[in-house]
Amino acid sequence: MTTWITEALVPAAMFALMVGMGLTLAPADFRRIAAYPRPTVVGTLLQLVAMPLAGIALAHLFALPPLLAVGLVIVAACPGGTMSNLVAHLGRADAALSVTLTATATAATLFTLPLWVRAVHDAGGAPLDMPVLETAARLGAFTVLPVALGMLLRAVRPALARFERALSVGSAVVIVAGLAWESSSAGDLPIAESLAPAAWLCALAFAMGWIVPLATGASAREAATVAIELCVKNTVLGLVLATSSFDAIDPAVPIAAFMTFQMLGAFVSIGLLWGWARFAVRPVGA
Repeated sequence: MTTWITEALVPAAMFALMVGMGLTLAPADFRRIAAYPRPTVVGTLLQLVAMPLAGIALAHLFALPPLLAVGLVIVAACPGGTMSNLVAHLGRADAALSVTLTATATAATLFTLPLWVRAVHDAGGAPLDMPVLETAARLGAFTVLPVALGMLLRAVRPALARFERALSVGSAVVIVAGLAWESSSAGDLPIAESLAPAAWLCALAFAMGWIVPLATGASAREAATVAIELCVKNTVLGLVLATSSFDAIDPAVPIAAFMTFQMLGAFVSIGLLWGWARFAVRPVGA
């Protein structure tokens, strides 16, 4: 799928979306890692290692075709985004930790996501012609560069931060509408085949997000934050990468399927956190 929508409109909107994300960040968000060393390390490892491994395992378990397997691994390896930060804030989870996890994972994804996408093919004996450095450069153009620009704009003109919501929402609408327009002319899509793997991936994200942090001594609030971060992905980034890297719409289908489940995992995490706080359950290791 190589039209002006996927070659120009969607990438430009993605750049604007990530500039908006940069407007919400400051250098202190990265320095905050020192204040949250354990949950940050645990959450980042779950995001960058455990989730992609889960995606690969599910792709093999459900015997997904190569392009669908790639799409599932892409969404599994994607970082969180501004939506996960917003959900953490509104749900009274640890918003500062959420922003820290999003910032660190977004930076690291530049290098890890291309490797995981190749791994899902290499593990199945079908090497993928997807140059790691070229893909990393494309991801950098979608993530690190616009985020850095947004942070710079915020530092120079703090008042610009108030436009973040409009910029992010507007860009996301353009991206989703553009991809929906493209998919409308793509014929039958393997939607049903992608639903079960996407649902299981979200369920595993929820389970790992709670169990692993609690087992390592995190509080319920920190565990809920990690679970939200694993469930609520930057799926727009995944959609842009999937549609710009392959001459087909199929890799975007599992990502779109995951989008239908991710908020459920986040809302259940918030409900569990509120119930935990209400009954004053002590976290593991407390």
